[in-house]
Amino acid sequence: MAHYHHGNLRAALLERASVVIAESGIDGMSLRSLARDLGVSHGAPRNHFADRSELIAALAIEGCRRATEGMKHAASQAGELPLQRLRAQACAYIGLALEEPALFRAMNHPEVWREPSEAMVASLSEWMDAVRSEAEAAHRDGWNSAIPMDAAVTSAVAAIVGAADVMSHRSWIRQLGASDACAILEPVVDGLFGRTNDESRTP
Repeated sequence: MAHYHHGNLRAALLERASVVIAESGIDGMSLRSLARDLGVSHGAPRNHFADRSELIAALAIEGCRRATEGMKHAASQAGELPLQRLRAQACAYIGLALEEPALFRAMNHPEVWREPSEAMVASLSEWMDAVRSEAEAAHRDGWNSAIPMDAAVTSAVAAIVGAADVMSHRSWIRQLGASDACAILEPVVDGLFGRTNDESRTP
């Protein structure tokens, strides 16, 4: 049972929702159950969120913000080679999915995208711009050069999000025979994007 002390109920609701989603998934969460967990009236959450979908969207926006910041930072630390920067972005995004499963689930939940808010669309656009810029640079540098650039960008997004989805589900990891998703993160990115440009040019 969570304990809420008078203060920022909105933040407390988001924090408790993250715990519930990580433990039992989004389907096991409701505003009423969160209110009960926090020891507030059933109507109190509606002072901050009109419904469950709005709360999930708030988590999703935060997830997009943190993913974008993490990916940009990772790319900036990866050097000048485009594929190396793209691989760093992939590691950062998958890492977020492993460390913050609730945010990742929220970002990709159907309720968020049924009628997305302007803030949600803007957050996703910023995330997409971060991936697109590195994927396009890698394509110009020879990565996936046999296919059109828009297809290369799409494959990068699919690889990053798809890998994060599989690796953040413990049942998938068990089925695949991996004991620790974090331990195989970089080898998985190797499989998705191949060797980095500097490695491929080494005699």
